[in-house]
Amino acid sequence: MARLILRRHREGRILAGHPWVYRSEVAELVGPHRPDEAVTVLDWEGTFLGRGFYNPRAQIVCRLLTRQDEPIDPAFFRRRLEAAWAYRRQLGLDGDATRAVFSEADRLPGLIVDRYGEYAVLACLTRGMERQAEVLAEAVEAVLGVRGVYRRADPAAARIEGLEGASGWVRGSGVREVEIREGPLRFTVDLEAGQKTGFYLDQRENREAVAARAAGREVLDAFCYTGAFACWALARGARAALAVDTSADALARARRHAEANGFADRLEVEAANAFDLLRRLERDGRRFDLIILDPPPFTRRKSALESAVRGYKEINLRAFRCLRPGGLLATFSCSHHVSPALFEETLHAAAADAGVTARLLAALTQARDHPVLLTVPETRYLKGLLLEVIE
Repeated sequence: MARLILRRHREGRILAGHPWVYRSEVAELVGPHRPDEAVTVLDWEGTFLGRGFYNPRAQIVCRLLTRQDEPIDPAFFRRRLEAAWAYRRQLGLDGDATRAVFSEADRLPGLIVDRYGEYAVLACLTRGMERQAEVLAEAVEAVLGVRGVYRRADPAAARIEGLEGASGWVRGSGVREVEIREGPLRFTVDLEAGQKTGFYLDQRENREAVAARAAGREVLDAFCYTGAFACWALARGARAALAVDTSADALARARRHAEANGFADRLEVEAANAFDLLRRLERDGRRFDLIILDPPPFTRRKSALESAVRGYKEINLRAFRCLRPGGLLATFSCSHHVSPALFEETLHAAAADAGVTARLLAALTQARDHPVLLTVPETRYLKGLLLEVIE
């Protein structure tokens, strides 16, 4: 087995529990290396630190899979999957769609597994995991008890890691669309072309929490994707909802979701850029009682943080101005580099510029099947605030 030796005094962060090794921390790689085999990571003095897959192309050249002196083989992956699935089963989630493996949070860095009813979607985000796709899919099929495992290729990971695999069925086969249940609602998931792995599972509990305050309100669901927030609000008694997205396909699915759940007459959809739409709504004097902002990440790089903060401030300022007195704003950021403190500070500035007083009702985060490790802050990425504009 090849040995990855760190530079002197570069092991502190790893010893503190973080699993990543950066290229700049490596002194040398000793011995023959194969992408499908783990390397042993040692400090400068030769002390064993753990094992993980190595990829010299990426900035993060190694992500530790284990800190024990154990083989990385099919039995290892089976044990980790069983542990991850056991954690999900005890959560008592109401539905049949679940994130079964959340990368570093389940000590399987570079692997995402989502279960949608009788099928699972697997995403390999590192070259080492990609080379184990067949082994992983076999274990997923057995542990989760699904009828098929579909692999989703990730273009961003492919560029960074040099991945070669394409999307397709790895185990079994199935239909392109799968119906899932989330609480009392039914949604359809496009396994092949939907965003992420087909559905935003990380917002499950936030959808329910926000909808609990939606009765009698007129709702704007911006960046709605397939309208799950809007559907939850309508199911909990919202008077009407406007769902906005740039994708006509996503909006068509949002309409179908409203029809399937029995409130198509209360859902309006519009294909538009949310920034432009909010400016127009403000100018036209249209107001809402509940606005939901769940945008895609405004930056994936720390160097673009300042621009991202400007974007968050702008869109939330416009939303504040489109709320009636007593209205609610549920606003989110999934940009890792925007910390919870910075996000709250940005909302403070937006409220001040909008001339409103906003009361914090709840701080929101990702669903429980997307666990957070204290030693790996990157596992906490979704930040949200539920705010009330005081009359």
